[in-house]
Parts: sequence; C-alpha cells; structure tokens
Amino acid sequence: MTGAIGTKVSGDAGEHYALSQFSFAGKFAAKMPDNWKAYDLVVEDKGSLTRISVKLRTESKGWLSSPWFLFDGDESRDCDWLVLIFKPKEHPIKPLESWVIPFEVAKREAAKPGANAKPRQLDIKWRQLQEPPLINYKNNWSLHVSGSGNAEILP
Repeated sequence: MTGAIGTKVSGDAGEHYALSQFSFAGKFAAKMPDNWKAYDLVVEDKGSLTRISVKLRTESKGWLSSPWFLFDGDESRDCDWLVLIFKPKEHPIKPLESWVIPFEVAKREAAKPGANAKPRQLDIKWRQLQEPPLINYKNNWSLHVSGSGNAEILP
C-alpha cells in the first residue's frame, strides 16, 4: 500500500485526474481498459485519436532520495503524449503538479537506462521538469506541441 491507498488505486486516480483536466481544456477523452499495452487514455485532438500514457508519483521518503518518473521507451509501446503527475505529501494543501509532454520529446530528454535497468526503461528527473524545455509543458492540457500553451493550473 502507498499511504492510505494502494498503487493501483493511485494510478487510476491519476488517470481520472488527467481525464478531467483534458475535459476542462475542451478535449474529449476516454480511459482505456486496465492493463492496456501501451497507453492509458485516448484524447480526440484535431480530428484524430491521440494516445496518452499517465505516470503518477507521490511524494515519499523514496521520492526524496530518487526524484524521477520512470516510463517505458520501448518502440512497441509508444504513445503520443506522456502525462507526469506529482502528488505532494501535503495534498490538497499543495496542488498536484503535471506535465503533458509529447512522447518523442520525453524520450529525447530522458536519461538513458543504467546498467541495472530494464532495457528501454527511461526516466525524467525532477530537476529536468523545472527547466526548459520540459517546464514549458507544465499543465499543457491543450496538447500544444511547443508546450507554450499552458492551461490554467487547477487544484
């Protein structure tokens, strides 16, 4: 269990949070069945379906020693966008933080797998999310490729 709720429940909550944010941004979105291979959501964007993978991290002792988001960079599991959601320990006092990043940008900016990592296991460090180019994708629920169209920050 992660705090009061398990990992599965946290992951589902992150997906539902992303669904609501895409809806508030005027996008039609749907959750895929659990354990779908490459992505968690589909979002209609410019007349076609866009595949979205959602990763949620919760602040914890482990987070403080390893502040990063892991994702699978395997070509057979590609999606179109990667949503990273960070849940602070003091939530809801501190708001959730989110980045909506084109998958190709996430793969390009990610650290390459270490010696003990699974093949194609990539990570994006917390500090990278605080600097260009990734900071430009914070709250990018409108799916602007340049990341310059950040939506209003919602709690």
